Amino acid sequence: MKKTILLLNSIFLLFACSNGASDAKFDKQLSKLLENKDFFKLRTELENVKGKLSEDRLLYYKMWCEMAFGNRQQSNNYAAILLDKYGKLQNDTTTADILGIKASNCIYAYQYKEAADIYDTLLKQYENVLDSSEIVNYKNVKLLFSTLSKVKPQQMHKYGDREIETYRNQFNHLIIPVKCDGIADEFVFDTGANFSVITNSCASKMGLTVFDSDIKVGTSTSFSVQTQLTVADSFYVGDILFENVVFLVVPAEQMTFPSVNLEIHGIIGFPVLNQMDEVHLQKDGKIFIPEEPQNKNLNNMFLHGLNPVVQLFSENDTLQFTFDTGARTTELSKKYFDSHKMEIEQKGTLQKGKKGSAGGVIEVDEYILPDFPYRIGSKSGTLPNVSVSLNEYDFNKSFDGNLGQDIITQFNALILNFKYMYIEFE
Repeated sequence: MKKTILLLNSIFLLFACSNGASDAKFDKQLSKLLENKDFFKLRTELENVKGKLSEDRLLYYKMWCEMAFGNRQQSNNYAAILLDKYGKLQNDTTTADILGIKASNCIYAYQYKEAADIYDTLLKQYENVLDSSEIVNYKNVKLLFSTLSKVKPQQMHKYGDREIETYRNQFNHLIIPVKCDGIADEFVFDTGANFSVITNSCASKMGLTVFDSDIKVGTSTSFSVQTQLTVADSFYVGDILFENVVFLVVPAEQMTFPSVNLEIHGIIGFPVLNQMDEVHLQKDGKIFIPEEPQNKNLNNMFLHGLNPVVQLFSENDTLQFTFDTGARTTELSKKYFDSHKMEIEQKGTLQKGKKGSAGGVIEVDEYILPDFPYRIGSKSGTLPNVSVSLNEYDFNKSFDGNLGQDIITQFNALILNFKYMYIEFE
């Protein structure tokens, strides 16, 4: 009998050790995918590791995936289980990650006070596991959302299918009509803008009250722009009414580029675009917003913060690109350059280029590739003369590039669907 018990104990210990090793092995693989922001592979691998990973670690990765693919309520459900049921198993670093996810989900839902409270908790209780850049960032976003703590969630009033007449300016920016307090204007329609933006002169013209706070925001060219906030109680994008729309307010001179004869009064950014659920950007100069979004089962887009990221195939590569309707051209990133250095140096031409955003224009070194083949969703094509950046920018340093207007204009329409998380061309 003793031998039987010893044998069973040995089998149990062997199973426990091998299971622990299995946990560590798969946890390390999933952690690497998460670090690289490769949510497409992470989503697939989560289906393959069922029964091979402890429940708390499985929920941890599922929480990240659900957030990335737009299922924010489910993401917060997983976060609540991790904190309530498995809180004692989490170290401070993991707990800080979970709280950061909850804050992000609150921002998506326009729950500004809740987000500010979570950032306050992070700074007061978990500063010891935050690096200096995270501390600066959390202080800044806490200030931002504390300023908005009494602002009600943004709401959209859309009845039936809607169509908005637009046009493209000389830089291929999509220009859309807007109206506030009876004052009509034209703003850039930009998926790459985390927030909507308005100049101080335009805000004054529209009768908007600017909050007394100074917040620093980054731009795509690494400028840090000092900005303030305002909220439009009612704001029309085309003939669609939005309530409680938050705008970053910047000095007019930071949105004016005399050298290229460009003056921008405002930008319609992601929080407005996302609430539309599905948007068709048509080549004929119209935007179509269907009443009911359609599920095409493509699942080729996720959100990194407030930026859409698209899966793209190029020859033998599976790549990830941020997507920015405010960008005139597609650009390959420093990450792409590092992984294709020899090929780019052989095929490309090194030159000086200019890169502009809110805050100014900078001169950069870049390669130009004569052609870049791609497939997105069901459509394929080739982009000529694509630039390859030799500079790294925070907004896409984990990704292979940024898609711009040049790819949109190759097709009759671009469909952006934020309910079922896909991009498709027609």
